Amino acid sequence: MRFRLAECLLVIVSAGLTYLAAEAAFTLIGLRYIPLRLHGQLPEDIRLFAQSSKAGVVPRNPVLLLGDSYAQGYGDWLLETNPNHNGPFHSAHVIQKLSGRDVVAIGVSGAGSAEGMAAFPAIAYAQADQAWYLRLPKPSVAVIYFYEGNDLNNNMTFLAHRIANPDASKPVEQIDRSISAYPAALSPDAGSGLHFPLYRFLTRVVRQAWGEATGTLQAPPPEEPTIASDLLNVVEVAGKAVGLPGHLQSPSLELTREQLERATLVYDRSLVFLQKLLPGTPVLVVYLPSPLSSYRLLGAEVSSQSYVPGSATRYPRERVSENSDAICQLIRTATIGHGAGFLDLRPAIRAASISDFVHGPRDFKHFNRRGMEVLGQAVADRIDRPLVDGRCSPISD
Repeated sequence: MRFRLAECLLVIVSAGLTYLAAEAAFTLIGLRYIPLRLHGQLPEDIRLFAQSSKAGVVPRNPVLLLGDSYAQGYGDWLLETNPNHNGPFHSAHVIQKLSGRDVVAIGVSGAGSAEGMAAFPAIAYAQADQAWYLRLPKPSVAVIYFYEGNDLNNNMTFLAHRIANPDASKPVEQIDRSISAYPAALSPDAGSGLHFPLYRFLTRVVRQAWGEATGTLQAPPPEEPTIASDLLNVVEVAGKAVGLPGHLQSPSLELTREQLERATLVYDRSLVFLQKLLPGTPVLVVYLPSPLSSYRLLGAEVSSQSYVPGSATRYPRERVSENSDAICQLIRTATIGHGAGFLDLRPAIRAASISDFVHGPRDFKHFNRRGMEVLGQAVADRIDRPLVDGRCSPISD
């Protein structure tokens, strides 16, 4: 009996040590080689360590990219990349290649300022602080991708859902309280499983495979169609008039000036939160144009995507440049008011779009590879002097 008990204990100890060795190997090395098609199965708190825009698993003095799906890397470059490898597809990869610095992106599709600049960075650092190895270091510079296409619309949603009476007095105090409470509301508690990323990853993979095999897996909602409009957006590319899809994202054409200012206040307070979260870290804000602001428009009207039920979807062409310039000035004023740097990407994108498309052809909501390269180049040129105050360059057609 003693011999058998000893054998059982030996087997148990050996299995435990083998498993711990596998966890260590996965955490220290294996994360770098998880193919893109499986990144969605990685727990959110360790997914950023699988990003290939850095030299190792844990970055050193990283450039931190924050924002929505632009910071997450959506677009045709991602769609064209081999999903069985962990290859480049993102402006983060361009920045790393040009600067030689580690780049980490905390981007979440659909995020507004309160999520992309405050809640998700706070969650990432809180979870990393509890982990045994996967600890996210303080960045050398934080780069915020502000996207004029829907960030302010998302901020209006935040005000509607998180602020009891956004029109009341002292809105700053209300917004600050809501932003401070937001990380806890969005963050799941991983518990002790935080220290076992391989177990959590395999559990998700098995659950996914079981759901697909049994047909019990809930299918994701269908993506909103990009094309399907009775009015194409006519632009000039390479000296030719071409039609882009209808219902393109715009510089919030459906929002009034008062709404733009209220939504900018959410951006302003989110920036304050981020600077408190990362004290002493230089912050650079990059102003990203919407698709309609990225090209020379030829038609008298544009067809834009609306985020406000019942609002118009057709506007005079001139409204695009007017709103884009107005939003740029609002964001720049709020940015430099808190000592952060500002970079207007619109001139570089519009210069590139003179000769080539910077969106599509499959996804016209995000930059393609050419657009990502322009973005990455612009950021790489500025990260060594992030606090420089750039100007808003008015656009015109």
